[in-house]
Amino acid sequence: MAKSILVISDQRETNHCSLKKAYDIAAPLGDEIDVVRFIKVSRTNGSDEVAFDEQSEALKRSLDEVFVDYENKDSITSQVVVTEDLVQWVVDYCKNKDFDLILKAGHRSETMFHTPCDWELIRSLQIPVLIANQRHWSSKHAVLAAINPTGKDEAHRRLNSDILGWTRKWAQAFDCELHIIYSLPVSNILNEFDIIDVEEYARTHRAEGEEKLADLLREHDLSGAKVHIVAGAPERSIPKLANKLKAELVIMGNMRRAGLKRLIKSNSAEKVIHNLRTDSLVIERKE
Repeated sequence: MAKSILVISDQRETNHCSLKKAYDIAAPLGDEIDVVRFIKVSRTNGSDEVAFDEQSEALKRSLDEVFVDYENKDSITSQVVVTEDLVQWVVDYCKNKDFDLILKAGHRSETMFHTPCDWELIRSLQIPVLIANQRHWSSKHAVLAAINPTGKDEAHRRLNSDILGWTRKWAQAFDCELHIIYSLPVSNILNEFDIIDVEEYARTHRAEGEEKLADLLREHDLSGAKVHIVAGAPERSIPKLANKLKAELVIMGNMRRAGLKRLIKSNSAEKVIHNLRTDSLVIERKE
């Protein structure tokens, strides 16, 4: 698991969501936890010293409450930051640190004209980002990892390796059920106009999909994970299976595109997260 975690604690989140998830991850391993809470200001309004003091005290109380029985309290640091740009502050801060994971509570505020902080963090960092929801993990939770074994270039191979590496770390740290999903690509046109039966297509190509996954799973000592071969758009198939399994964490990759390609081609990982109602661990790679 992660050895150093940056936790973004939002004053709007309920029930100390991000802090409790950080505790769940770090407690078995004694990881270092760096907590930051932001006060966003504009150039015209400036900073508010009263709000800063209030949030500093509120954060201290939250940490005392959540980590009351944490054995490595000395490894927890915290700060309240006043900034106009949360994402840029995090990017700059991470340049001087060696974080293995960034954790924050998710907010479903996206619209056609607005890109939430969650997306911007994922796009701007090459550190895995865990977007947490408000639910607490059960004692034996299900974890679903999404893999595309057809990528032939080095970037895609490394991304698959990172996803499965984190999946194995999770299995070693927690008593959880592991599931692997491979969404066979199907033309949107064929799917939308019911020209193809995606369930029949998945059954027909199941053996082929399992063969492609077998070597990857053996390499990461995950041969015992249950494999799911499905067909269709990942933004539909992954949330559908996660809901069916009652998965509490979905691990997936995000291939960052550059230049015009990024503007033209939509981001599959963002579409998947939009439809999920569970924790999402997103691992970034440059294309």
